[in-house]
Amino acid sequence: MAKCLVYYGEGRASSWIGDAAGEVLANELKNKGFNIVNAVELRQKLEDAVRRNEAKDHVVVFTRDVVPHDVFDIVNRDSPQLPQTMFVNPKSDIPPEKTPYAETLLVKFLHRGGTVVWLGDVPFWYITNPLNPLEPLQLWVWPHINFFAVLGVFQVFNLISQLTYGDFADLGRWLSKRPVLVSQKLIIDEKRNDVINECRKKNGFIPLAKTFVLYGTITNWSIIFPDGSTYDMIEPLSKELQIIITTSKLVTEFNIEGGAGIQSPAILHKIPIPLKGEARAEYRRVSEREAQQMVAAQLSLSAGRPITGLFEAYSSWIKCIGEGLFIRLWDYEIRLNKDGNATVTEEEVRGMAGRIKSLLEKLGIKCSND
Repeated sequence: MAKCLVYYGEGRASSWIGDAAGEVLANELKNKGFNIVNAVELRQKLEDAVRRNEAKDHVVVFTRDVVPHDVFDIVNRDSPQLPQTMFVNPKSDIPPEKTPYAETLLVKFLHRGGTVVWLGDVPFWYITNPLNPLEPLQLWVWPHINFFAVLGVFQVFNLISQLTYGDFADLGRWLSKRPVLVSQKLIIDEKRNDVINECRKKNGFIPLAKTFVLYGTITNWSIIFPDGSTYDMIEPLSKELQIIITTSKLVTEFNIEGGAGIQSPAILHKIPIPLKGEARAEYRRVSEREAQQMVAAQLSLSAGRPITGLFEAYSSWIKCIGEGLFIRLWDYEIRLNKDGNATVTEEEVRGMAGRIKSLLEKLGIKCSND
């Protein structure tokens, strides 16, 4: 039986998970056998689990989607921000290959067998400011310590969202906002009986739900080494990634009044495309090979520029890190009326708690009552 924790506490920053929604989710998980902990208590629990070699017996669900600095200590506490950019300054004088993110408590916990469940905004995108824990600091400008370094996935900004779909877990349907791409070499077939063991052997990636990206961008990642040279993190993506494309495609050319045309592959069934102005669509059928070549050409664009084209990305997934599991769920805003700009109902948030517990049990993780 696992010791299941849910991180929630006032006085700490959150991004896409509203305070009210996070509280409802945390309390519903408490009713299902989880123990609510704040950031200070979370640090103590993880320290005990790592020291006693009991990380594999622990699960943490984050209901605030900014990493607390207490468990991911990479920020220069004396000067956590650069005044000229207001971005986080995480010990940047240390060469990337020696950056001690792997020695942080949260990553140690994962490597030693712990399970983390994350939902809402991009994991390892923000960290709380040690000087003001209600303020999130951005990590994305430091690729050697952010989500790419920890998780090995490429972040997609989905500008036109499609509903997710997946068979491995009953996660419902939602409009994906922050799916990811990953090298196909890491993907483990979720239908295998020993899927988790195989995933751990390869530090693999298990898709839980997918989405079709119609129009989006891939974040630009470049690492600057001590000698001044740079490495483009998108390069391995363009070499290794295989975009799965539906056999039958259409190319749609939109002539937008007062704007440039957009050319993109599209599947046969109707897809809502919220474009402004009067649009006139002209269609021509293309072969699968031609469609693949178009998407490959789009991926070769400089990172950070829009990628137009229908391709699959993963909106929920499991990444194996050492002996541990990082479970990514529901990549969109989770806010109730009390949070303002509601995106979900209280009933839906309570349903998320049930789905989290069901998924964990499907993975062989059951929560103890103590």
